[in-house]
Amino acid sequence: MMDQGLSFVFELLGACFIGLVAAICMTIVELPFWKKWGIEGVAEWQVNSVIVSMLIRKFSNRRVSISVSVGMHLLHGAALGIVFRVLLTLLGTAIPASSILTYAIVYSGVLWIISPFLSRSLFESAGGFRMTKRGLAVSFLAHNVYGFSLGLLIPVLA
Repeated sequence: MMDQGLSFVFELLGACFIGLVAAICMTIVELPFWKKWGIEGVAEWQVNSVIVSMLIRKFSNRRVSISVSVGMHLLHGAALGIVFRVLLTLLGTAIPASSILTYAIVYSGVLWIISPFLSRSLFESAGGFRMTKRGLAVSFLAHNVYGFSLGLLIPVLA
């Protein structure tokens, strides 16, 4: 029989993978908007571009490529999958799968409100760009895809 602590570590690794898969689903939905409108069409890619720029600024003056911005986006999705699983654990263990889906969609909405919506002016000033309403709308849609995917997949860990 597996130790409870070790079991939880494996659940967190699973949640990390599921968060990554959900972020990939989210990114697939965003790709057509990026192709049509560029990075301005996807607000969180702009946010991730600023984060990466701030991290590498000390080492390089080069611009951040789209692939690096998307990579940071996927990394966030994986990490936030772990956070969601920890939050479910704090809420209790007997949560039905249908409720997990609802919680995951609400969670993704809260993530959207925090970033990029509420942090919009911070990232705009740090990045020297403007987030468009269109980019924020695409981001909102994509966050719902993330939440839906996360909510469907997390119960698999149980």
